[in-house]
This record gives sequence, C-alpha cells and structure tokens, in this order.
Amino acid sequence: MLFALLVLVIVLPVIFPLYFVLISSLKNMAQVYIMPPKLFGFKPIFDHYIYIFKTQHYGQYMFNSLWVAVASTSLSLLFGVPAAYAIARYKMRRTNTAILIARLLPSISFLLPYYFVFSHLKMIDTFTVIILSHIVLSMPLVVWIMTGFINDIPIELEEAAIVDGCTRQRSFLSVLLPVCTPGLVTCATLSFLASWNNFQFALILSGDKTRTLPVSLQYFVSGADIRWGRMLAATIVVIVPTIILTMILQKYIIKGMTAGAVKG
Repeated sequence: MLFALLVLVIVLPVIFPLYFVLISSLKNMAQVYIMPPKLFGFKPIFDHYIYIFKTQHYGQYMFNSLWVAVASTSLSLLFGVPAAYAIARYKMRRTNTAILIARLLPSISFLLPYYFVFSHLKMIDTFTVIILSHIVLSMPLVVWIMTGFINDIPIELEEAAIVDGCTRQRSFLSVLLPVCTPGLVTCATLSFLASWNNFQFALILSGDKTRTLPVSLQYFVSGADIRWGRMLAATIVVIVPTIILTMILQKYIIKGMTAGAVKG
C-alpha cells in the first residue's frame, strides 16, 4: 500500500498535466475558461480537432514532421553507426570526446551559422536544410550510444567470422549489426523523438512549405487572445505519437541509455 502511494505521488505530477490538456481539448471555449476547471462530468466534443485538420492544414504538418523525422533518423543511423564502430574498435577516445562535447553544445550555436549559410544559398524553407540540421543534433547521440553497445560486444565474434571467410565489412553487416539491434532501436527512437519535437531549428529554417507540427502551435497565439481549445487539441496531436512510441520501445531506450555504464 505504501509503495503504491509512493508511485502515485511520483507519477501524478507527470500524468495530471497530460490529462488536463486532453480534457481541455475536448471542451467548448466556454468550458475551457471556467475556473476552477471541471475535470470530470462534461460532454466531450471534437470541434477543435475537426477545425485544425480542416482549416489549419494539420495533415500536411504531420506529413512534414514525419518525413523530416524519418529521413534525419535514417541518415543519422547510416553515418553514425559506422562512425561508432570505428571509434569503439580502434579506441579513438579523442574523437569520442569531441563528439560528446558536440552533443553537449547548445543547439543555438549550430543554428546561427546554419541560417547564415543557407539563407545565402537560398535554401531556407527546404526539407534538405531541416533534415541536415536535425542530423547535427541526432548523430552525436547515435555515435555515443552505439559506441557503448559495440564496446560491450566481444571482438572475437568478428574475428571468428573473418576466419570463416567474411570480410570486415561483411562481418560488420552480418554479425555485429544483428547483435546491436537493441541499440539500433534505441538510437532510432531517440533520434525520431528529437526530430519530431524539435521547435527551434524548424522555427528558423522552415517556411510555409516545410512547417512542422511544433512550429504550428505558435499560430494559435495572437495579440488579442490565445485560442486555448484549438492549441491544446494541436498539442495532443503532437505528443500522442511520441507517448505511444516511447511506451512501446521503453525497454530498448533504457537499455540503450545504460549500455556501457556497467562493466562486469
């Protein structure tokens, strides 16, 4: 009983804001402004969801976010995993430290040079620029996590494959990558979430053609008022996919974040 109460105390501050956003998105405008707010016993409506999809192009914004997240995640894995392999197998500690420092730098330090360069190249409001900017954020994370995974895999597995006639490249693809599946899933999940939720880069580098979901939330705020019902409905559209994905893959995420932390 005491343990259940403790869990409730810990979880409630996280769950309640999500519940409040959800129920507020299902209320009419008059009910949204009622104080104190009514948490139960109201008739849910879906007018705000219908509005944002019919008049605010949220279907297009979802496609933009999905395309950018999938592309940046795929490219981060394509380049980041071989880099992690080289760092792990050839003990490139200085390179690993440099990548970790790059991961810790504030993202604004990358954003300003990006905007300066690509605005001169007339490439602002293109998917190429947004995808590249998200790769800069996610690739250091991929390298960092996968380096820990690969360090934990005995090199004897690859040596045995090479003795059997495999090249180093073949042993990497056929032996190492299948063993690293939990790490790959972890990196893909975290990279996807980072791209899907990114606001800062998309705000500066996107435009009408490439606008993503997080950026679209600001357009419900005007000088006269805040359209709370519509903005909260849009917020649910943004966060529900990330919650579902995290719940499905949480065990891989935990394993990935702790890989290499304990040596037995």
